[in-house]
Amino acid sequence: MSAPDIVHARLTVTRDYDQPPELVFAAWSSAEAKRQWFGAESDGFEIENYKLDFRPGGAERCHGRKPGGGVFTNDGVYHYIVEDEKIVLTYYMTIDGAPYSASLTSIELKPQGRGTRLTLTEHNAFLMGRDENASRTEGWTWGLGRLDDALKHERL
Repeated sequence: MSAPDIVHARLTVTRDYDQPPELVFAAWSSAEAKRQWFGAESDGFEIENYKLDFRPGGAERCHGRKPGGGVFTNDGVYHYIVEDEKIVLTYYMTIDGAPYSASLTSIELKPQGRGTRLTLTEHNAFLMGRDENASRTEGWTWGLGRLDDALKHERL
């Protein structure tokens, strides 16, 4: 039996925040803060396991259920961190136990006036033979919007 072709894709999502880079960075580096916006439990996702060891070589794990069922895993490793400026990580996802994707992600934070411009660039290998880049872009856009909401309402 032959495995599906790997589909390679790249995406970039840019978002401006009213808060300074150190506050936006803190929302990525704190397990408690990141679980609030990234874990998305209030939007129908159920998080069964979330851990964050935010340091080069440290791991992040987010396992749970999608709205309406379906199990997902998201296991990552941090490779490069410059406080308040840059984060580089890789992560591997499964859906219902099947390999879904492997990704290299960089987050860059740049001061913009009193706020921050966040640029997220991701190189994806989709393992199911389908181009899921539009869905991944939509997911990151949604997630970074949740981060904006959390920052605006000082929930972090």
